[in-house]
Amino acid sequence: MSPDLEKRITQTDLLKKGYKPLTKKALEELISNTTVTGDYEYNGHRVYKTYMSPDGKMEAKNDWGSHLFGQYSIDENGYFSVTWEGYWDEWTGVAFKTYQEVRFYNTKNGKWITTFTDIKPGRHDLTIV
Repeated sequence: MSPDLEKRITQTDLLKKGYKPLTKKALEELISNTTVTGDYEYNGHRVYKTYMSPDGKMEAKNDWGSHLFGQYSIDENGYFSVTWEGYWDEWTGVAFKTYQEVRFYNTKNGKWITTFTDIKPGRHDLTIV
């Protein structure tokens, strides 16, 4: 699937094409103890880096200079939830691995919310360049 098509595709489209939301185990294996770079659909879009610790803690910085801490959890049905110790959005969604990205669909408002565009094992510098 091309990245251009991927940006416009809906959750229903992905399901029709045979994509399935990631399971709890698959998502944990993919993101636990990693540093992710992503795009967040807010006010246009924001770029961020987040360290995802194995115990569910997060530390993140974005391209506006915000630096926050939070928690993530994945329930038995694969629903991914984030909460922040600040003013960033809290949300719950399902994850799809498409092309070379992981895309999260916000189940509360029915929209794509964020995309992990790069996932690196371990903890890395969170500075946005």
